[in-house]
Amino acid sequence: MKFKALSNRSKVIGKTVITVLIVIISGCSQTPKIEWISPYKGVDWDNIIKAKAQFHAHTTVSDGWLAPHAVVDIYHELGYQVLAITDHWITTYPWSEFSSFEPSPGTFRRVESGEMDNIPREIILDYQNRDPGELGMVAVRGSEPSHTGAGKHHIVSLFSGITGYEMGFEETLSAIEEAGGLVSFAHPARDTEWNNNTVDDYIYYFDQYRQLYGIDIFTSYTFSRQPERWTRARQLISDILRHYGSPSDDNWRPVWMTSTDDMHRPHEYHSGFQIQLVENLDEQDVYNSLLDGCFFWVAQPYGGQHPAIESIDFGKTGITVNGNGYDQVSWYFNNEVIHTGETFDYFENGNDDLFYVYFVAHTSDFSVDEGTGSAVGSQPFWILK
Repeated sequence: MKFKALSNRSKVIGKTVITVLIVIISGCSQTPKIEWISPYKGVDWDNIIKAKAQFHAHTTVSDGWLAPHAVVDIYHELGYQVLAITDHWITTYPWSEFSSFEPSPGTFRRVESGEMDNIPREIILDYQNRDPGELGMVAVRGSEPSHTGAGKHHIVSLFSGITGYEMGFEETLSAIEEAGGLVSFAHPARDTEWNNNTVDDYIYYFDQYRQLYGIDIFTSYTFSRQPERWTRARQLISDILRHYGSPSDDNWRPVWMTSTDDMHRPHEYHSGFQIQLVENLDEQDVYNSLLDGCFFWVAQPYGGQHPAIESIDFGKTGITVNGNGYDQVSWYFNNEVIHTGETFDYFENGNDDLFYVYFVAHTSDFSVDEGTGSAVGSQPFWILK
């Protein structure tokens, strides 16, 4: 299936920028005016599908601990409607042909060593097919090209079948771009990536590859193994957003925040995931929602209960978040909380330097260091003045 590289919403955002610039240039009113540029504008909140989605999960085909069908079954039972299995260097796809795959040599070594004795062998080594249509799920073709070294990065490759196997890093990115797939930076705050990449590296790749749509702000290991990833990722994303500035700037481009489980072991699920806003539950709409940033990201302990965003209202100068399951809404700019509350008004709560905000709606006990609470976050809302 060939996916459209530029969705209708992307075209609308582009037209909005042009229209607003014309108004700013030609207008002579003394009343200050702003325009919000956001993937959430135009969403029909009464009819939109809020699809729970996981775009980074591993199986025993590579270094995961569960067979492909067992991973599918777990996410299906949790109510997920979109799933990409992203084994290292291989596409474990389609689901209807799981039985044709084999466990990796590493899997057999772990079984023989007794490391996996507490897991039934039938959900490790015996592969069963699954039908995403019967499960009411969208199966996204994916893999994790796992490049390491200076200026290289693990990435999540979606919708293309490009695995990066026996390819260079930029060769992989170019192939995904050429195939019309989508790609995001996986766990940038992990030590391996953090020590091998600079902000300039990320900006170079975002400049070169338009199908590179996002970067992880959170993964499940942020809670379970390395809390400092939370601070690192937020600062990195802040630096990237600051570089690209406002949609009125010549070098502007959107960069979206992603969240994933990076599931390997049986308990490592339902911690980092996304809520895709789609009109139809199909591959093209899921593709568009990623490319356009029309989704929320979630951060919580394994198996937690996340807050829900029901709608977002846009006023002339403000944004109001409507939802449930949270105690506070924090608004961020340059990695600092500049306001709290469900409504953010640019003239009341912002300043002259402000050119974007994003929110995190969270429970009062949300703490990555303590591994408690839960949060749901937005993509940036850019401000044209």
